[in-house]
Amino acid sequence: MQKLLPAVFLLLIGVTVNAQRTAPPDPLRFIDTAVVYMDNQEYEKADEYYMTALEKIDLLSADFCFFFGKNSFYLGKYTQSIDWLNKYLELKGSRGQHSKETMALLDKAEEAFRNTNNTSTTSAETNSKFFYRNTIDCTEGEAITCPLCRGQDVIITLDKLGERLYRTCPYSTNGVLTCKEYNLLIQGLLKPKH
Repeated sequence: MQKLLPAVFLLLIGVTVNAQRTAPPDPLRFIDTAVVYMDNQEYEKADEYYMTALEKIDLLSADFCFFFGKNSFYLGKYTQSIDWLNKYLELKGSRGQHSKETMALLDKAEEAFRNTNNTSTTSAETNSKFFYRNTIDCTEGEAITCPLCRGQDVIITLDKLGERLYRTCPYSTNGVLTCKEYNLLIQGLLKPKH
């Protein structure tokens, strides 16, 4: 029995090592790697890892939306950046860990989009997997509270000194959205009204 125990132990180690070799890599590692490349200003390389993560993950976190939107901004893909940053805000609102930076990047992306005279209305292909299936069933006359301003029609942020900054919600009318507007917002396709 004592001679059998080391043999079984070695067999288990061999099976474990072999299973680790054949197991597909954790898709979250692609996101972590992409963030490292993005932090090192290697945006093209980061984009490759983000795109690989998009192919392998079925449900993305809000943080992914932020990081991918940020990287897209630095690549000059302003429409894609706007879509993904809006998705982050839709998921986290103004209280998320990256909300302040998201709103600042969103303003820059929208300004850059306007300045490049980009008249294309087609969104990036990366939206199709996650955004187009994200809709809710509602009737067209139904008013839905805007998730960004939470029905207040104003988005409140804090500056570096802790002072409150008030900004009119660029998507809602009196804090509400129509059914169509809401579904476009959660897909990342709703354009700001002003």
